[in-house]
Amino acid sequence: MLRGRKSFATMSASAVTISLALAGSAYAADFKSTYDEIVEAAKQEPAVQWCTGMEPSESQPIVDAFVALYPDVPEPNDFECFSEDATQRVVSEWTAGATQVDILDTDTEILETLEKDNLTHVQDWAIFNGTPVEINPRYLSFNGRILSIGTALRVIWFNPSIVSREDAPKSFMECTDPKYKGILATDVRPSFFEMMEEAGGPWSDEDLKTFAAGMAANEPLWTRGSSHNFQVLSSGERGLNCGQQFHGLFRGGRTDPGDPNAVVQFIIPKEVIARDYIRLAIAPEPNAPNGTLLFAAFMASDKGQAAIAEANPGYSSPYLEGSLAQTEIEKAGATVYQASQEQIGAVSD
Repeated sequence: MLRGRKSFATMSASAVTISLALAGSAYAADFKSTYDEIVEAAKQEPAVQWCTGMEPSESQPIVDAFVALYPDVPEPNDFECFSEDATQRVVSEWTAGATQVDILDTDTEILETLEKDNLTHVQDWAIFNGTPVEINPRYLSFNGRILSIGTALRVIWFNPSIVSREDAPKSFMECTDPKYKGILATDVRPSFFEMMEEAGGPWSDEDLKTFAAGMAANEPLWTRGSSHNFQVLSSGERGLNCGQQFHGLFRGGRTDPGDPNAVVQFIIPKEVIARDYIRLAIAPEPNAPNGTLLFAAFMASDKGQAAIAEANPGYSSPYLEGSLAQTEIEKAGATVYQASQEQIGAVSD
């Protein structure tokens, strides 16, 4: 069910009241030690507060899937909370012991700080092994401090009325071919650092320089974000974008890119980067400690990965058998590269 959501600002006053009322209660850091105990305790706790930058149409299906699995646990409250300022505010509240948010979508830039200053709860997630929400270790980083849900794949978008599938590039390096001069659109953000060896990718520094020079020579139209890129390609202003995110094709009621008649279609490049999409951190003392553990484990389990893919197939995990990403990567014969969050955090910092 899609309900009205509070923003971080509008829920602040009531959340402060709740957090202060619970500060000295048995809920504070009362983490149970077995799965059955966690589930039972979660039923008695307040609703988990999840501060997320996701759109309601993408986060609510995750909540709904969790509620379907655990109907007696209070429904988590997913509210909009994004930007570096919001993240810093939540972390400051955690540090001060005035918890409003139990689970936070974190920015890449702050991951190393959370680890270095020990600002979040760190859980031994093996406690969920053999349960319905067992976590694949691929979705854990910083020794269990950070969990992830959803995958961001960088793929090639093209308008088949301008560039046929046969003539479109099959790798990112092919995008530098002079035959694409004047038909390329390129995002202004430096996303291709993810292809660097230091970030888990296959490219040396020299490869990256060669790519950048070739793209510049092809005189791209500079764009920003998936909405702008989709507009540019669907209108025919440009016909090709190399490195745009897969999930952008499924947003805003756009045409199904799997449709052979879709105005904008995709190619999985031969070397594809898979990056964790949502990185989750847990408050050091959540107001709903066991509900928080249960909901976080669910999101990082195969069930959670399937739930976000149901909301947007472009977020599907390449490691989840039968998912759109897994089947398309296999069909393309592509090699998947994925950096750890530790590597991405170090490079982006």
